[in-house]
Amino acid sequence: MLQLHWIDIAVLAGYFTFVIAIGLLANRRIRSTDDYYLGGHRFGKAFTMMYAFGAGTHADSAVGLMAQTYKLGMAGIWYQWCQIFNTPFYWLLSPIFRRARCLTIGDIYEMRYGPSLGILYGFWGVAINIGYLGVTLYGSARLIEALTAGRVPVAWAVIAMVATFVFYSLVGGMIATIWNEFLQGIMTIVMSFLLFPFLWIAVGGIPGVQASVVDVDTLFRMVAPGEIGLFWIVAACANQVVGFPAAPHILSNNAAGRTELDNRVGFCAGVTLKRLCSIGWAFTGVLAIAYYGANKIEPDHVFGSLVRDVLPVGCAGLMLACIMASVMDNGAVFVLTSSALFTRNLLRSFRARENPKLELRVSRLFSLVFVTASVGLALSFENVPAAIRFMWALTPMMGISFWLGLWWRKANRYGAWASFLTATIAWWMGPNVFGWKGDAGLPYVYSFYTLTGFGVGAIVSLLTKSEPKTQLDRFYLTINTPIGQEARLDRFESRIAASQKQIEHESPV
Repeated sequence: MLQLHWIDIAVLAGYFTFVIAIGLLANRRIRSTDDYYLGGHRFGKAFTMMYAFGAGTHADSAVGLMAQTYKLGMAGIWYQWCQIFNTPFYWLLSPIFRRARCLTIGDIYEMRYGPSLGILYGFWGVAINIGYLGVTLYGSARLIEALTAGRVPVAWAVIAMVATFVFYSLVGGMIATIWNEFLQGIMTIVMSFLLFPFLWIAVGGIPGVQASVVDVDTLFRMVAPGEIGLFWIVAACANQVVGFPAAPHILSNNAAGRTELDNRVGFCAGVTLKRLCSIGWAFTGVLAIAYYGANKIEPDHVFGSLVRDVLPVGCAGLMLACIMASVMDNGAVFVLTSSALFTRNLLRSFRARENPKLELRVSRLFSLVFVTASVGLALSFENVPAAIRFMWALTPMMGISFWLGLWWRKANRYGAWASFLTATIAWWMGPNVFGWKGDAGLPYVYSFYTLTGFGVGAIVSLLTKSEPKTQLDRFYLTINTPIGQEARLDRFESRIAASQKQIEHESPV
């Protein structure tokens, strides 16, 4: 019925049994909110590497990239490689996320700018995660639709995936997620490169490609005039650099390890591994032109159709297992980080911080609301590349104030609010006022809202009152103090307390 061999179904069932066991085992290790949200900071380089790889690699990554390379040739690889220049910044900023000693990115904004920015990020961070999960569900559902030859439509695939990862995140928390990311990461690497040799044989190698494709040289160019040119590449890469520090899951990527070095090495190695896998996805998408013919199938179906048509029996089941593992892990990450933002940064009057058990209960209830919104968004998308472009635009809105606050003491809450609001308005104006749409309009939209956000944020900060000196000193001292050297922070707090007592003592009654 599902266009799957019984071996495929057996592989899928076996995998599900295994990962459910992982979730139940991990549940026994959750003793605190730190365990639930950040895994208790207990993982080494290998686990943090596979976690970074798995958290940043989901079905929409491969589906979207193959869709674009099937349409445009190798130039479509920039749908993943636009993040390649982030890696040096990952290495530099990784210790900052760990040293902040926070549970959410919203806590970092609050530490730097005050409570209002923590609340703003709480709302926007949840919106970002709804977008991430919506894109992940949609891309994965399109792949399942292709694998089953349309017998499982997008809506039913989304519902099935949601049921699995909601259970997983509520039961196992971040510990189960990281354990499963290790397994899922290995599977993703295997599936990323397994398809290429089978497809290469199927098309007949170089002679087959040359016989099937009219203009081979054009397909392997790294630019596609009118779609992805140099301006597109520069704007997309800059946009990724601006936005990545504001991604809600970036904190768990860089705080789940035992040490700063574990986080640094694991995170940078994990994202580099994804860039290598994207080469296999891109070449496979190009070869699909020779196998199916140009514009012969729907681009979003290329990956799933190739797995079904080219790989041996059992591989379709393995791919389905890989998809479900990816959705379970990434869905769990998005649910966990959103729940943390909701309970810690939005419910300011809620006293859950003094009651960890109550906080976990509220966090799990909010997960259901979050998932419902994500499903609604997933079902509204029209194609995977458009969904990916939508997500690229969300994180830089808050990333602008992160960079301003990290490098410039004069940056304040008024400038941060102004940068967010003006960047958001500029983002809306791009396609709706100036008509900048699709790949052709993407670099204009990104350049417009990024430059506007930085410019307005800097000007408003210069014209308004700075943040309190004590608040700034505490923030910069914290992010520059390595884990294990908390005595520096204790001395600072002691001096502040003594100074406050002195002021109170000298104040007239």
